[in-house]
Amino acid sequence: MAGARLFKRAGIKLLKEYRSKNRDTDLLSGSGLDSQTFMRYLILLLCLCAPPLAAAPREALRLPAGLIISSITVESHNVFETEIPAENKLAYRAANRIHSTTRDHVILRELLFEVGDRYNAALVAETERNLRALPFVRRAEITAKVNKNGAVDVIVRTYDSWTLEIVANYKRAGGATSIKAGLAEGNILGQGKSGSAVYSNDWGAGSADFTYKDRQFLRYKRLQYSMAARTAPGLRSLSLVFERPFYASIARTAMGATVSYTEAPVGTVSRRVVEAGVNYGISLAPSTERTRRVKFGILAHRAESTGPVPDRERLLTLQLGAEWEELDFLTARRIQKFTHDEDYNLGFGIFPSLAWAPAIHPLGARQTPLLPSIIVRKGFTWGNQLLLLNSGYSSKYFKGHNGNIITSFDAAYFLRGIRYQTLACHTNVDLGWRLDPAAPLVLGEFNGLRGYGVGEFTGSRRFLLNIEDRVYVWDELFRLMDVGLVFFYDSGYVWTASSPIELADLKNSVGVGLRLAPSRSAGNSPVRIDLARALNGSSNRPTWSLSILGGQAF
Repeated sequence: MAGARLFKRAGIKLLKEYRSKNRDTDLLSGSGLDSQTFMRYLILLLCLCAPPLAAAPREALRLPAGLIISSITVESHNVFETEIPAENKLAYRAANRIHSTTRDHVILRELLFEVGDRYNAALVAETERNLRALPFVRRAEITAKVNKNGAVDVIVRTYDSWTLEIVANYKRAGGATSIKAGLAEGNILGQGKSGSAVYSNDWGAGSADFTYKDRQFLRYKRLQYSMAARTAPGLRSLSLVFERPFYASIARTAMGATVSYTEAPVGTVSRRVVEAGVNYGISLAPSTERTRRVKFGILAHRAESTGPVPDRERLLTLQLGAEWEELDFLTARRIQKFTHDEDYNLGFGIFPSLAWAPAIHPLGARQTPLLPSIIVRKGFTWGNQLLLLNSGYSSKYFKGHNGNIITSFDAAYFLRGIRYQTLACHTNVDLGWRLDPAAPLVLGEFNGLRGYGVGEFTGSRRFLLNIEDRVYVWDELFRLMDVGLVFFYDSGYVWTASSPIELADLKNSVGVGLRLAPSRSAGNSPVRIDLARALNGSSNRPTWSLSILGGQAF
């Protein structure tokens, strides 16, 4: 950020110098504008117009540590700020009356500090990130100042998102169609509770879903629960979850419990599955600089099939996980969202896990595979550029045989040096060995290769490259919508280990897309409508393909 400020100061200096030397020069006509001055002016424009990737730290984050917090004030704002003339319109006032503003106690319970605590800038910044992650808050900022008594007064400002949703979704990809209709509310009566009732017809299969989530069970702080039910022809599913997650870097423990029941058709018979589990996590030396955690879990599984030959299955799965992650957060815009702040942890992180279901004869449990996996990630930033790296490994070890081995590498690069644009590049490589024939690697419309069928290519090796120029056409159109365009190029293929890939085998596509993101929602995630042309597809399918999906392509 210091570099960005110096860059802008250099631009302002050039501007003053240009004005003093060219007071009588018409810049548009070019009179008196030599090549050297033109280049200097071009640098000036880049200095002033290129926005910094991260927001500059505010005064609240620069106060000295150790001062005592004497007061905390919560200022909750409705979806539309009608005190601003541009939003003091009949439609916006009516929307505010429908929406219940988040109650102060809901915001207060999310804070990582209280009156009487010593001021800690790291916890202030982490609280902001936690508030922005809430589904009913679209913007959050915390300011603090030292009062005349030498203590700190903290003001927490939150801006609500629009949470009442009439679900009416339509998706089409690879020649298949999906529709949804229903009602959802993400902040019932401003209490932070959410619920939904939705009917779906996903690619020909109809179902009804009901959900409810409360972020605070009774008065137990940060203990949350959720319920879900699903019904469809021949299918019933119920689930209940209680959990107190690692809500912050300073959280010492986490715990949870789940129970679920599913009855679904499998071929000509019906299969009933009951699962129940508990989990516990502990943080080793909690710190605002890094997380070092260990997690344990036990999941009991019981399944029965009806039919001429009843089949029973009982398993007790032991789960072990850990995470070691440096905390180095960057706040940026125009990466996955449009006009909202996004938080990215650039610190090095490693996340191993292991699942195992040993043979327990009294339970009638049969041995199942040992499932090890690990994820490693790191981020980098310089200037207006952001690079996110992820890699992973997973396998299935059973009776001395190691199969279903998959190693992956993923890189996403974003350049925001041009105003109102983001140049985004993404590449992914997956390598598989001894994969289950029923679960090969797949590539198509849903996996990043636009213009081709759903799951059109399968194999044990997969490569994908995406390049997008994301153009932000209109921010806050009618105070409701962010609008953008995307020009993209996709290239990829899936092949088997016995047949190495050649450049001629790559499947390529180009296209243009429309992005529509609700600016007053918490997610600010766009609906993407892409029209893609397959450059070397098969002759028995359309050359052009239209897809309507949610979120950025990567």
